Amino acid sequence: MPPEPAHTSPAPLWRVLAITFLLSVGTGSVTQGLYFIADATGQFDRPALYLLGVVMGAVYIPAALAAGPVLRRIESKSARLTPRAMLAGMISLGGIAALIPPIVARTAADPAPTIWITAVVYSISTGLVWPIVEWYLSGGRKHAALRSATGKFNITWTGAIVVCFWLLYLFLDRAPLDVLGLLALLHVAGLIVVLGLPERPAPPLDHHDPHPPVYDQMLPVARRLLPISYLLMSALSPYLVGALGQLGIELKWQPVLASIWLVARVAAMTTLERWHGWHQSWATHITGATLLVLGFAGCVLAPAADSLPLMLVSLAVFGVAMGIIYTAALYYALEVGGHSADAGGTHEALIGIGYTAGPAIGFAAALSVAAGILPDNAFSLAFVIAAVAASSVGYALSGRNRAE
Repeated sequence: MPPEPAHTSPAPLWRVLAITFLLSVGTGSVTQGLYFIADATGQFDRPALYLLGVVMGAVYIPAALAAGPVLRRIESKSARLTPRAMLAGMISLGGIAALIPPIVARTAADPAPTIWITAVVYSISTGLVWPIVEWYLSGGRKHAALRSATGKFNITWTGAIVVCFWLLYLFLDRAPLDVLGLLALLHVAGLIVVLGLPERPAPPLDHHDPHPPVYDQMLPVARRLLPISYLLMSALSPYLVGALGQLGIELKWQPVLASIWLVARVAAMTTLERWHGWHQSWATHITGATLLVLGFAGCVLAPAADSLPLMLVSLAVFGVAMGIIYTAALYYALEVGGHSADAGGTHEALIGIGYTAGPAIGFAAALSVAAGILPDNAFSLAFVIAAVAASSVGYALSGRNRAE
C-alpha cells in the first residue's frame, strides 16, 4: 500500500451521507426496482425476472471482492488513481449504464436487451462503489462514533430506497424506463459531492482503542446471517411483482405497498442508531433471524391465503429483521474487519451471495413450473420450502460458529 495520507480526520460525514443517498436511489432502482421496470415492459416472464436477479448478483460478488485489490494495484501504478478517483469513475460508469435503456427505447421496439446490459454494468459499478464509500465512512472512526456514523449511513441508504420505490409509482404505468434516466442525473449530483472528499480515507484508529473480544465471535455470525437475509430479500423482490397482483393490487401501486418492508427497515435502523444497547448482545442476532423467517414465510403464503393484511404485516416484520441483521453485520465488519475497502468489499460480497442465491431458488422453481414438473399453484410452496431450507443451513453454520 502507498504511504498513509497526511490527514487523520474522518471524511465529512455529511458528504458521505449525501453520496450515499444519491447513489442508493439508483442502487435500489436497479437491484430491486428493476424487476418492476422489466415486468412493466411486458418482455419478461417469471423465469426471466428471476434470471435477471441471478445475473445481477453473480457479477456483483467479484466486483465487490475486487475493490480492495484493484485499489491497491492502481495506486501502486499512479499517484493520480486514488480511491476518490476510482469512486468518481465508477459513479460515472453507473450513470452511463442507467441511460442506455431510455435512450435505446426511443428507437428500439424491444427494450429487454438494454435492461440486461444495464443490470450487468450497473451491478459491476456499484459492487466497486460501496466498499469505497464504506471505507470513507469508517476511516478515522471507532466505537460510539462508528456506531453513530454507520447508523446514520443505514438510515440514509434505506430511506433512499423508499424514495426509489415511490418514484417507481410515479413512472411505472406511464414511462417505466424514464426512472433510469432520472438516475443518471442523480449520479451527476453524486459525482459533484465526491469531488469534495479527501483523496484517501483517514487511517484506522485500531491501535488507539481495541474492540471488545466478543466482537470477534459476533462478526462471523453476523456474516452468516447477512447473506441469508439478502437471499430471502432478493427472492422476495421479484416474487412480490406477481404476488401483489394476485391480491388485486394494480401495477402502479405495487411498489408503494412493497415499500412497507423498506419503511419498517428504516424504522428499525433508526432505533438502533439512537439506542446502542444492541451491540455485544446475542439477542440481536436471534431476534433478527427469527423475525426474518416469520416475515418471509408470511409474505410468500399470503397470496395462497388470499390475505392482504397478512402480506402487509409480514412485510413490516421482514423489514424490521432486515434492519437488525444489516446494522449488526456492517458495524462488526467495520469495527473488527478493518477500516479499508477490503472490509467493505467482504461485506458487500456477502450481500451479493444473497442477491444471487435468492433469485436462483426462484428461477429453479419457475423453470419447474414452466416444464410441467410442478403445477403452477405449487410454486409458492416449493419456493418457501427451498428458501427456508437454505436459511436453516445458515442458522446451523451460525450456531456452530457461536459454539466455537
